[in-house]
Amino acid sequence: MKFLLLFIGLSFSINACLFSQTLFLYGDKRVSKQSFLKAFNKNPPSKEERRKALDEYLGLYINYKLKVQAGYDEGLNTQPAFAQESKTFKKQIADNIINDEAGIHKLTEEAFQRGMKDIHVSQVFVEIKGGDTAKAFQQINLAYKALQAGKAFNVVSKEFSTDEATKKTQGDLGYITVFTLGYDFENQIYTLKPNNYSRPYHSSFGYHIFKNMNERPAFGRRKIAQILISMPPDVKDAEKKNYKSLADSIYQLIQKGSTFESMATQYSNDYKTANNGGLIGEIGVGDYDTAYEKKVFSLKNVGEVTKPFESPFGFHIVKLLEKKMASRDLNDANAVALMKQQVEKDERLALFKKKILENRWLVVTKFKLASYDTNAFRRYTDSNILGKITNGIKEISDTTILFTFEKKKINASDWAVYITKYLNKALPDYSAKFKEFINYSCTLYYTDNIDLYSESMQEQAQEFDEANVLFAAMDRHVWGKAGSDVSALKDYYSKHKDKYQWAASVTALYVNCKTKAEAVDVAAKIKATPLQWRSIATAGGNDINIDSSRYEVTQLPIKQFLEFKEGFETIPEKNPNDDGFTFVYVLQPHPQKEQRSFEDAKGMVTNDYQEVLEVQWIESLKKQYPITVNQSVWKTVQ
Repeated sequence: MKFLLLFIGLSFSINACLFSQTLFLYGDKRVSKQSFLKAFNKNPPSKEERRKALDEYLGLYINYKLKVQAGYDEGLNTQPAFAQESKTFKKQIADNIINDEAGIHKLTEEAFQRGMKDIHVSQVFVEIKGGDTAKAFQQINLAYKALQAGKAFNVVSKEFSTDEATKKTQGDLGYITVFTLGYDFENQIYTLKPNNYSRPYHSSFGYHIFKNMNERPAFGRRKIAQILISMPPDVKDAEKKNYKSLADSIYQLIQKGSTFESMATQYSNDYKTANNGGLIGEIGVGDYDTAYEKKVFSLKNVGEVTKPFESPFGFHIVKLLEKKMASRDLNDANAVALMKQQVEKDERLALFKKKILENRWLVVTKFKLASYDTNAFRRYTDSNILGKITNGIKEISDTTILFTFEKKKINASDWAVYITKYLNKALPDYSAKFKEFINYSCTLYYTDNIDLYSESMQEQAQEFDEANVLFAAMDRHVWGKAGSDVSALKDYYSKHKDKYQWAASVTALYVNCKTKAEAVDVAAKIKATPLQWRSIATAGGNDINIDSSRYEVTQLPIKQFLEFKEGFETIPEKNPNDDGFTFVYVLQPHPQKEQRSFEDAKGMVTNDYQEVLEVQWIESLKKQYPITVNQSVWKTVQ
């Protein structure tokens, strides 16, 4: 008995608590204080106007809920077009939500911070040859001990690195910045202080020790063009002099006034850019060879041209077209947006997506492996890849279930389609490829059903669906009804004629011209032959627009006094919102108030009649869904 009383007491307490947060009910539907405030605060007023705005918004929000509920109850959300629009919308925002889950904002901020500086990097690099990881590990540790003993980094790199290119440069990689190297390498390097080196790092290429030689403020990016006088790899010194002489001659011609673009078109052997004036486009730190990059970033002024310089490819002459300095302001919305676009394309976002897939998506989607004959499945897989007939494999068929998610089964046929897209020979790594297929399937399933797992998607999808239902309901009960019932409109017009009067007005030509000179010219032509205004407009093409209509004086966006006189023409004046010029030519004055005809007033009549229909509809909805406002909760809404 005590337990029963306790249960009843708890039930009353829970219900009371629930109702205490309910702001209002319509029919049997509850709306919480939190939901109301969330909607209201999307466009909050000033503090001074807040109380008044809250009072007004409560009525609007109640009406909104009534109309949406009516739409749902009438099944307007079950129309095929509605379902398709909802699906399209979810696809459009799914990527943004997934990127948010993967931490794109933190990744963008991290990339932005790293992009503020360039780091001069050197490395010791030991390749893993023939799969002998132990030997490579031993070699990199010897190098690390030599560094700890005080040996110079460049000496250690030359002595212990196994890669010939690294030995040749003594490990010098030049300057790097964000996105120059892979994200894992970047993480190693950007944690180092100047003149410090890392512990041995194991990558897919081998073992590395990185050193931060020094840092500088980021150089940003440069837009450049080049002229390349290419040379064969085995060119003799005597022949090289001829190439250099040609490059010097071209440089002298440019200095004497020949355009860089014409010289590039005529002489450059860089066939990808020669026909475009040598335009390469934007380059950044780490994009090109260190020596080439040094020449590019030595150019100080836009339009400046380097003297010819040599590379393994030949002789280059480079012109600076534009300097784009790295932004150092996280409040620079454009710079942050550009950085975000780069992050979206970079491997770091894919890596973080993979982490949330493994740590969350596989769990929330209720991924579960099925039981099947793995040996038979391997034969089935190989037969699909090699294009063999699979009839002989009895234990596995196209309909065999491999794994499931909460609301989807993945069959062997899905795997066959996936694997034959990527391979046309026997699998080199069966288990890795199958794991990749699981991840691919999970990503696809999660994206298609993201509204089941993402609160943000649920909110946005609900808002979108409600907006569509509201539009359909308004069209059925208000807009469409008013537009189609012409007799009702005429009846409303007849009963409210006094509302539809012309104020002081003119039948006039309203003229827009692109320039003031054009406006003055057109004004003179219209003044001379006003009835020819259509041909005048046609002759002006897109630069001239003339509209003929009846305008109330207050509708005309002109500053000058308008005379009610036939043939009166205002002086062309500059438009406030663009570079165009406007004037008005009066065809017929109407200085007195006049009754508008039904046709003249139809737009206004329709709007007014729609308001009447909406009021009537809402009154009927309030009877269908009675409203109860919880006044004690309303008093706490601030």
